[in-house]
Amino acid sequence: MSEGPRVELCRRAMVELVFLVAHQRNARGRQRRDWTLLWALIRDGLSAGASPEEFQDGPWQVAQRPLARPGRNGLRFIPLAVRGSTEILLTTAREAEELVGFLNWCGAPEFGSR
Repeated sequence: MSEGPRVELCRRAMVELVFLVAHQRNARGRQRRDWTLLWALIRDGLSAGASPEEFQDGPWQVAQRPLARPGRNGLRFIPLAVRGSTEILLTTAREAEELVGFLNWCGAPEFGSR
């Protein structure tokens, strides 16, 4: 993918991620949002060369937050994408790996602290 479309793809995804991080930081009850556009952009990036395996070594890292009892999908942890004080909670470990690969491919900055 040439630099122009890559930059535009990353820019659009960053806008969605800002809303995602804000939503997670100011969660109201168990309200969930539909992030279909964000995941479509991430899939476009992954198909354009942002291989999760190649981009795991970077400022964004996959992490886990342990749970006292099984949560979504029966997991005993919440998969995270982490950089500095920014934590993005995800549903599956695979989503965390894909998001981390995409964020490192884009050179995404930290989204600030709470």
